[in-house]
Amino acid sequence: MDRSSSSLENVDWISKLPKDLLIMIVTRLPTEEAIRTSIVSKHWQHVWKHLSNLVLDMRKTINASKNLDVANRVATLITEIINNHRGHLESCVIDHYTDEMLNTWIQSLTHVKQTKHLTLRHHPGHMYPGGFVDFPPNSFTYPRLTSLLLHGYGLVTSHSFNNCQTLKTLKLSCILASDVGVFNSVLASCPSLEVLILDISCFKESGPLKIHNNRLKLLQVIETKKIDGIQVSSTRLDSLAIGRISCGRDDFVLRCPRLRFYRNFWLSGLYYPHTSYNISQEEKDSGHEEFVVTTSDLFRHFHTASLSVSLDLMSPRQVGRLRQVLNLWKLTMIELEILFTNNNSPREEGESSRNKLWEENNKDHPFPNAKFRVETVWMHNFSSSEEEFALASCLIRQGTVVKRMMIKSTSFPERKKLEIETAVAKLQALIRKKEQWQLAIKCF
Repeated sequence: MDRSSSSLENVDWISKLPKDLLIMIVTRLPTEEAIRTSIVSKHWQHVWKHLSNLVLDMRKTINASKNLDVANRVATLITEIINNHRGHLESCVIDHYTDEMLNTWIQSLTHVKQTKHLTLRHHPGHMYPGGFVDFPPNSFTYPRLTSLLLHGYGLVTSHSFNNCQTLKTLKLSCILASDVGVFNSVLASCPSLEVLILDISCFKESGPLKIHNNRLKLLQVIETKKIDGIQVSSTRLDSLAIGRISCGRDDFVLRCPRLRFYRNFWLSGLYYPHTSYNISQEEKDSGHEEFVVTTSDLFRHFHTASLSVSLDLMSPRQVGRLRQVLNLWKLTMIELEILFTNNNSPREEGESSRNKLWEENNKDHPFPNAKFRVETVWMHNFSSSEEEFALASCLIRQGTVVKRMMIKSTSFPERKKLEIETAVAKLQALIRKKEQWQLAIKCF
């Protein structure tokens, strides 16, 4: 009995699992740990080679103070990992110091591994001086590549992006070019872009950045240096975020009919990032998911920000998305502009006024949360409807708005303006706490 129990304890039950289950197990591990499972037994030797996602980070193996020979050996190891992998890749992320094997990686990952989402991040240091990278022509021209992130490179030309017809997401972070023409050529070569995120610089000022793409849905300009202006035109753009840019208001041209906002990056005279967002009613909106991720990243760069949103308060889905966006911000927001729309959105099944996120008796779940604060709220198209008044009341009662609530009434006929002014007077009567006596609620 004891001998039988001992033999059962020594059986490697996990290794006897089907191959697909073993792959699911290693998928939950970091790439370097997944590769180490190959020494467990012969049954595990090739399991990691079927991973659909690889994350290869040279920084985890060596630090920036190591010499060039060590970095090159690690780069060779990365090459071997890519070559030993079997099948295609859904995504691959490479963080590296040296770039001697960069073009070899790109060739293998695109043409052999047919990677769909590719992230390449260069981390030059004093031991590994960074410079311009001459990517070979058509480096990123591959039908299956739909998402590309590049960080820490200098672009010599745009020929690596020739005819990138299928690329839908492009993120350029800390990218340097000799002049803005290189970036303009890159963007012109990517006609299918839906998401574009830019943190770019030029050696010399040489004209405006031109972004003309009617498929573009989300644009985020984190920072630009030595770029004389920005021209944006898109019939489908729903989200625009501006961080630090090197041009003035007159040199920023925006032709995007879906972004119908009145506040902007320059209006207050202060220098802080501004995001404009036309909230969608679509049930499955990948653009909203991308907006949440990218906006969260943007807010980490800055301590102050302003936000413009347009939404239909009759749509629980849009209201829920507004709450999700506001929850991203942890500090006091400078300005919040709300443009009310009336798209005749149908109520979702089971929806009733008792379930509204800003009802007075819903104290357990403040909108958007108990800590969110904004200095000034601007409301456009405020018609004093039940939903609009309830939201404005909520922001006052909770102490969410700190300094001013400005409600636009001039766009309505005189009779309607009187209704709005009456509603504003009722809102003013809600100011009862001593700490809110400085709060101003006005029409404009």
